[in-house]
Amino acid sequence: MSTPKEKRSPQYQMRLTEEFRQQLEEEAMKDGDTSLATWIKRVLRKELQSRGIIPKA
Repeated sequence: MSTPKEKRSPQYQMRLTEEFRQQLEEEAMKDGDTSLATWIKRVLRKELQSRGIIPKA
């Protein structure tokens, strides 16, 4: 079941070279993440926490 559009976060697009994207996808799979987006969000939350910032949501 999909999430209603009102509750979704806006998308953020970024350009990645094919080689860099492949590296990121490989690391995401090693960590057991189901998608690159999930892995990137987890890595970014961890970075915020390392800076003493509590991630929102």
